[in-house]
Amino acid sequence: MRGASAIEQVVGKLADKKLRVLVVWQPMLPTDWGKPTSGALARVSDSRAAQFWDPDHLVAREIVRDDPPASVLPKPNCCEDGGIYWDMAIIYPPNAVWTAKSPTPVYRNGAVYQVVSEVEAKLREFTK
Repeated sequence: MRGASAIEQVVGKLADKKLRVLVVWQPMLPTDWGKPTSGALARVSDSRAAQFWDPDHLVAREIVRDDPPASVLPKPNCCEDGGIYWDMAIIYPPNAVWTAKSPTPVYRNGAVYQVVSEVEAKLREFTK
């Protein structure tokens, strides 16, 4: 939950920037019994954000499957469990297109609340 609130703060600072935020909620902890409540969803209220529930980790599996090598993008500091990324901020370049293969991110790290400064800096770099 701290990650969602942290992202809301970052995008709030970038209110004049053109960006799109996808928040993927997925069950990772024993307490993640079902889709997020309206209270959880309210943590990211920016109109540029779309949120969805991914109970089968489909998005995370695709991202890990197409993970670039460490020579292209350093491995994240944390947040991988059983081959699934979670609590991760991932930034794709402007105009990135998802095809049969996910696009190569320009940034990927977590836990989200711990990397908000890096996320903000990278978003500023790509949304000048």
